[in-house]
Amino acid sequence: MDLLKILDTKPVPAIVDARILSASDNTSGDYWLPTTMCLYQKELTDQIVSLHYSDILRYFETKNYKDDVVLHSMETLCLNSGYVATHPYLLIDHHLPKSLITKDIPGHLAETSGKFTVLRDLINLVQEYETNTAIACRPGRTMDLLEALLLANKVNIKRYDGHSIKSKQKFKNFSCTCHLFPSEGLDLVNYPLEVANQFDMLICLDTSVDTNDPNIQTVLQHARDRNSEESRAPIVRLIAINSVDHCELYFEKLHDRKSREFLESVTAAVVVLRDRVGTLPPDLRPIYAQNVRYLMDWLEDPSIPWPLPDLYAIKKYTPMDVEKSLLTEVHYSQIEDELEAAFSTGKKRVRTRGDKDNAKVVESSSFYDVKRLKNDYSTNPIKQDMGRITGIADYVVMSNNYHLSTGIITHKLIQSIGQTYLYLKLQREEMAFYDNLNDIQERRKKLYQDEEAAIEKKFKDVNSRHLENLNSSAALESSNQVKMDTIGMKEKALEELLQILDGDRDKYKNMKELFLERRDLENEISKEERLSSSKEMEREYMEKEIDRATKAIQDMETEMKAKTLEAEELQRKMLQAADSTNHQRDEVLERITNLRSQIGSEKLNHEELGVKVGVVTEKLNKMQTSRVRLANSKSGTGRRMK
Repeated sequence: MDLLKILDTKPVPAIVDARILSASDNTSGDYWLPTTMCLYQKELTDQIVSLHYSDILRYFETKNYKDDVVLHSMETLCLNSGYVATHPYLLIDHHLPKSLITKDIPGHLAETSGKFTVLRDLINLVQEYETNTAIACRPGRTMDLLEALLLANKVNIKRYDGHSIKSKQKFKNFSCTCHLFPSEGLDLVNYPLEVANQFDMLICLDTSVDTNDPNIQTVLQHARDRNSEESRAPIVRLIAINSVDHCELYFEKLHDRKSREFLESVTAAVVVLRDRVGTLPPDLRPIYAQNVRYLMDWLEDPSIPWPLPDLYAIKKYTPMDVEKSLLTEVHYSQIEDELEAAFSTGKKRVRTRGDKDNAKVVESSSFYDVKRLKNDYSTNPIKQDMGRITGIADYVVMSNNYHLSTGIITHKLIQSIGQTYLYLKLQREEMAFYDNLNDIQERRKKLYQDEEAAIEKKFKDVNSRHLENLNSSAALESSNQVKMDTIGMKEKALEELLQILDGDRDKYKNMKELFLERRDLENEISKEERLSSSKEMEREYMEKEIDRATKAIQDMETEMKAKTLEAEELQRKMLQAADSTNHQRDEVLERITNLRSQIGSEKLNHEELGVKVGVVTEKLNKMQTSRVRLANSKSGTGRRMK
């Protein structure tokens, strides 16, 4: 059915009905406000998943995976997806404007982020009231972008991290004040709360805000009665629907955030839901088409139930779903409602036959696109077992293996086929190796022969050196033997002489004592000669030292005489200078005395002249002025001519 032929004008957004929306009676004070995503955010989300493609497969192929690199890659995937869900400029630097305080920046920030668009519409509603609204988000660039967005609203902005994008802010007194808090590193001691009244609402811009943090609890309970029902301010979480924020917010209720189940569930949901990320269901679109004015009643009275549905549940996806999603190419459209887009373009609703043909070409998918996930396009007309067709038929395959039990071609199956072909390639290479084994053996034989020749040459060299050493040792041994024989003969002759002496003891009885005395005398003589020579050397050394000292004394006496003469000359000059100084001093004193006497006489003369001038002045004052008529110089009577 072609609705463009039936409708005459653009349809008006339907009236939002809480019964149609299945709005819950949630009054817990912690609510979620789903947001959209722009086309740029959706494409960036798909690109992030593509960048982590190999790590995602490795992570879901093995249970209890403990590789730090892969785990870090999955955490990075979730973190970067969270940045993009808030605003793409948190991840992409080259599109970030150099200045965030120009007038066109707030509109540009809202156009490039669905979450910022909803926040702008929400603040437009809140700024009409006298409220204090708290907004929490990641510190750093996120707070800078948030402050830049709020500059277009009529609100007072107060940041509690010690930074600001405007160095000099003009004081503006608006009724609404937005307080920006960092989700990490909030220090209320150095940056205390600058508000006397309570906060009417806390808006969480991302999932990094821990509402159980003591500092956040202080903000929520500020100036409120803790015993009343409204003991803390209501919390509104801006969550991009089907994004990583949505997944984390849902699965943290089922698993611990640090557990493997949480990371696995969130990662699988991010991969599978990337084709629906940021796409609102049709029932919620009229709310955002009317700039969330549907929330006006709740903003005026937060005690009533939240008018939107509870957090949408997310399916627990399996590794099979993840691999199937990775095999599927994702396409995004800038316009979610084609009917609204057709009327907004302003073109004629009558389409030609060529347009219809083109539409059919665009809408029709190729055979491969339709059956690329199924094995229908392979040569398998009778639907035989894939284990037999692919050749990977082991006992694991025959026992309903996960990757081969279904009719889906997965990456695991493709990887198994690749491993089989690799194994066959290795077998062929091994057979070729055995065929070429003779050449290898010949080369190895030649290598061994070369090594044997080298070793034999070294052995001959070592053997020749050993023979030379033996000959030299034999010659040394013979010479030592001759010397020992000579020593033995001399010892024998000495013994004979001693025997002769013992035989003629009466005749030569004093011979031994004489020989001993002679030896002692010779030793004493040699000792005295050594002492004498040492004393002679000491005497020569002392004579040289005495000569050196005598010469030094003479030089010192000569220098002392010169210094004495110089001192006498200086003393004489000093006496002369003192005499001349005394003479000049006497002359100066005499001149001073003369000048003083002259000064005294001059003073007396000055006084006498002063008296005379006074007398003359008094006389002049007493004299009468004579009346004299002056003649005209031009008349003839004024001058006597000769």
